Amino acid sequence: MNAKKISWIYSASLLGILGWLGAIWLAPYLRSRGAPLGKFIYLCFSPICHQIPARSFSFVGYPLAVCARCLGIYFGFLAGMVLYPFVRGFSTVRLPKARVFLAFTAPIVVDTVANFFHLWETSNVLRLSLGFLWGSLLPFYFMTGLAELALKGIKHIE
Repeated sequence: MNAKKISWIYSASLLGILGWLGAIWLAPYLRSRGAPLGKFIYLCFSPICHQIPARSFSFVGYPLAVCARCLGIYFGFLAGMVLYPFVRGFSTVRLPKARVFLAFTAPIVVDTVANFFHLWETSNVLRLSLGFLWGSLLPFYFMTGLAELALKGIKHIE
């Protein structure tokens, strides 16, 4: 029963990230066609990404709906989701060790802080790569949280 619930959560999450990535690419395509929905998609992504065109890859002549780092995080999330069943399976859920979290997180934090303080300027390819590395770890936390929620249920405080 637990494996079945975890498998269902996994499938729904995988479809969700595919839709999310699709929207990132759909925004510039629709914008290139003059469709108002394209502008709306950019607007939906604006609270979570700065969308600076110079820090974004382009598609059909327009920047993607997110910057290179965010794109890397989302593609990394997809990769982590694909790897999840092979690494963790669906019979049990557990968080990665803290040292794994630190190893995957340190590079993106150092790069982001260094860019913020103008210590160096990172290329979009490196931003994408560091985002991918960090994003690939996130499903192992995301799936654990959702699975525990589904298996234990939400306890209401009265």
